[in-house]
Amino acid sequence: MENPPNKPSVFKRFFRKTLFVLAALITLAALLLAEENWRGAHAWQSYKRAREAKGDRFDSARLIPPAAPDDQNFAATPYFAANLEASPEMPRKITGNEADLVESKDRNTSVLAKFQLPSPTDPPKRPAWQYGLAADMTRWAAAFQGANPAPRAGNMGDPAQAAAFVLDQLKPLESALAEIQTASQRPFVRFNFPYEEFNDPRVISVLPAHLADLKRIYRILSLRAQAELVLGQSDKALNDVRVLFRVDDGVKDEPLIISQMVRWAGVAILLQPVCEGLAEQRWSDAQLGVLQERLRKTDILASTVLAFQGERDICCNPSFDRGYMFPPGWNRLEQLSENQNFDEALFPRIDLAAREINPGLNRSIDLAFYKSHPTNYYISALLHHRVLATMMAPALSRVPEKAAHAQNEVDLAMLACALERCRLATGQYPETLDALVPRFVAVLPHDIINGQPLKYRRADKGRFILYSVGWNEKDDGGIIATIPATKSRPARQDTLQGDWVLQYPE
Repeated sequence: MENPPNKPSVFKRFFRKTLFVLAALITLAALLLAEENWRGAHAWQSYKRAREAKGDRFDSARLIPPAAPDDQNFAATPYFAANLEASPEMPRKITGNEADLVESKDRNTSVLAKFQLPSPTDPPKRPAWQYGLAADMTRWAAAFQGANPAPRAGNMGDPAQAAAFVLDQLKPLESALAEIQTASQRPFVRFNFPYEEFNDPRVISVLPAHLADLKRIYRILSLRAQAELVLGQSDKALNDVRVLFRVDDGVKDEPLIISQMVRWAGVAILLQPVCEGLAEQRWSDAQLGVLQERLRKTDILASTVLAFQGERDICCNPSFDRGYMFPPGWNRLEQLSENQNFDEALFPRIDLAAREINPGLNRSIDLAFYKSHPTNYYISALLHHRVLATMMAPALSRVPEKAAHAQNEVDLAMLACALERCRLATGQYPETLDALVPRFVAVLPHDIINGQPLKYRRADKGRFILYSVGWNEKDDGGIIATIPATKSRPARQDTLQGDWVLQYPE
């Protein structure tokens, strides 16, 4: 009699089934991954082709400022070039080894780079012309005296003697500042930051030092110009302001939001001596003409749009193209969402053709964004591939408001120069802004907020009030809204409320 065949044990049957299920799951996962990779790549390429057919471009080369020969480049002077190394070989040097990075960061040891301005103990500690406050030379003199307790001569309560004392404290910088002033006559300004290597962390790390150098020179030259104006040295003050405009020529072409934010702060600092000279009637007609023309050419809006494009095509897309963050398919879908976010939630906020940044439109974009993007990042990641878009859009949503405020400051200062030229020629400010055309200004700038004429009226004591309706889109009669002082910071303007006003310092 034949023996029955041996049956597999329960364990062996379970093991075989488990292997089969695992193999099926692995195969299914591989198929899903392949499908996701194909779907992501196809969706991104389809979107990119559609955008390019409409004239959009994704190459970063178009955004990078063209190179300039060192002997023709204002930004190649040692003070500006030290942190960036001012060399076409910089990307290779920085990506070589860590020692090169440390050397480049410590290289700027010029007297300018080491100089630290003291902080006045009382406000204003920031550009103050927007708030109707002058940069008090007596406070600056006291701040310098506190940092350098050597004996001082004269009456520091007298503005002229205080201004002379401030200039004396800046004398150690004269040679370096003279070098910068001479170099400012060069035809080009190109800060040699290696945008092509932007996503290398070691390259990114040199950016803060570069921007710190810019802020330092803005503050030093602005303060010197203010002191020179107090002493009636308007020609010297104008030369300092013109150097700062040349710095602005270079920063305006930097296609990064952080660079533009530093630029807005720098322009506000630059405008302090301009507006103090206007308030004190220190500028001649010829000097006012120079300032007015330079302010007329200062375009904050175009540079902000350039920076938005740079954030997309220099910062974001190269990272996605390298595939650092996610599996390939997911990575491309995240890239698609991020680029759509620029198209739908960022670029439409600034109307370059109309030269407007409309607050109502910005608020509508914000509302639509928050309705379409879940606030739960995990759900967003799993279902919509919008992790980075959800995180980045709120961080950039206030950029247009700040750009509008900065452009408004420039436009008001430009018009104030024209109004002062009219006063010099006729003995009084005009009844309306239209009276300035065409003798004192070819075209009146409109309100960045709504495209309507800027608000203007003559005031008491031979003054005038000039303003935009501001981000609340309401004419508050030229009243500035303020945020109350706290223990850590003084009162400041609330740019979301009230009007944006040019106030002369008293």
